[in-house]
Amino acid sequence: MDGYEDDLPPSEAARDKRRDHDAEAHAREGMKTGLAKQFKQVLDTQVRRARDAKQRMAEEPDREERGRGRPPTPHRRP
Repeated sequence: MDGYEDDLPPSEAARDKRRDHDAEAHAREGMKTGLAKQFKQVLDTQVRRARDAKQRMAEEPDREERGRGRPPTPHRRP
């Protein structure tokens, strides 16, 4: 069932459901504006950047092994 008592009249059960729904409205408020989607996008971007950095570190030989000299220039987007 939905957690509401069966011995309540339908009108009272509906009133209880509305009251509970209204009480939870504040918790759902941020979800209406799309903030949850934005937050997930930020987290996904951070995870992707960390994974890419870790992969670059694994592929790149240590600077000491390359010898002294000028460090390679970073790749820049046009």
